[in-house]
Amino acid sequence: MSEQILIKDLQKLEPGSELVELFELEYSTGVFAYFSSFQDNTTALQFRDYLANGTIRTYTQIPITAAGFEKKIQGAATRPTLTIANVENTLSSAVGDLDYTKLLGLKLIRRTTLKKYLYGESGDASPPIEYPREVFYIDRMTERTKVSVKFELASPFDLQGVTLPKRNVIANRCPWIYQGAGSHLDEASQTYKKAQSGCSWHLEGKFKSPNGGFEADGVTRKEYTFYVNQDDHYIVPTGNASNPITATTYSNGLTGIDPNEYLKSTHATALTRLNPDGTTTSNSPLEFWQVKLNAGTGQTGAQLGVPSDSNLKVIRVIPYTLWATNTDYHTFAENDLFNSYIIHTDDVNTSPTFQKTLIWKAKKPSRNIKPAHGEYWERGDVCSKSLTGCKKRFGAVPITTGSASSTATAEPLTNVVIPFGGFPGAKGFS
Repeated sequence: MSEQILIKDLQKLEPGSELVELFELEYSTGVFAYFSSFQDNTTALQFRDYLANGTIRTYTQIPITAAGFEKKIQGAATRPTLTIANVENTLSSAVGDLDYTKLLGLKLIRRTTLKKYLYGESGDASPPIEYPREVFYIDRMTERTKVSVKFELASPFDLQGVTLPKRNVIANRCPWIYQGAGSHLDEASQTYKKAQSGCSWHLEGKFKSPNGGFEADGVTRKEYTFYVNQDDHYIVPTGNASNPITATTYSNGLTGIDPNEYLKSTHATALTRLNPDGTTTSNSPLEFWQVKLNAGTGQTGAQLGVPSDSNLKVIRVIPYTLWATNTDYHTFAENDLFNSYIIHTDDVNTSPTFQKTLIWKAKKPSRNIKPAHGEYWERGDVCSKSLTGCKKRFGAVPITTGSASSTATAEPLTNVVIPFGGFPGAKGFS
């Protein structure tokens, strides 16, 4: 409707008002500075916001040269230029102490109307009367001097070097780099400086559960540590690890079994265990389980049933111990699910994970070989690239609220918000 009014105005011999160009320059994501190339005796113009019509935007008048704004149906897409004079540091004042190269990739919005339709003028209306606004992206800075800066713009469909698809969408599989945007990516770190993906899970498994209570200040959420392996099993402390779980040996006559309790049993068949000295041993490894809520309270072993992956009343958990010297760490020929898992704080100051405490899984049997990426060890806390993997982490709930060493309940929350809208990602990432 507003466009039709403007068209009628411009079809007249005398439109009765001057044409006004207004520019909205994004200098930080979602934050804009407002300028106008129109020059009269005032220092600023006002116009209603495009979306929130009740919000009045003030546009500072500074010399701006806009060239190449045209519409074509054939040939290459228009790449207009915008030269903004930095009169009395007006531009610098608006965008702050900012390296202009950081404007690259951000928006430049051009709005065009007649002066009489500005806020406070006779034709002011809500919604505002204007031509269709034009949205461009700052593609490159072609010139910068003490008095002006010149940008080349590109339409959203003509960004050089950008290909489609921007990101591959794979059904039921997450494309994010695991832990690529975790809170461990702090400015002080010499290695982890910039987010590489939309996955915000912490490198060391630290997490402030939405159901985990608060610190003494009543504001800061309590932090816990949870680990999950590539098969979506929680990894829990045992043996010489700090705050080991207490696991009761399962038997048919066991009584008083409650949800979230831990059980252990011996694997039904013997497996081939590979030892650090090159020998093999026939071994039936221990298996660890956690009781689910649907089992009910006060169960007997007979009511619960023999723990197994097919028993819907329990889930499998993976035990880890603290890495130590003069200790054998094993792998199994038939199933790497039973390979040794350990926790270790990196003490090599040249390592990218220096002073980080991580879970490791044995790739080959070893003794006195410190965990590190290579022939003998691999990361144990690895993402399955599935929604279940996200749920086990971001939906984790501590068994004991307020205890930082608490392990997670057998069943995570199902109503938590996954970062970036889950995957393939409902929100933009940059």
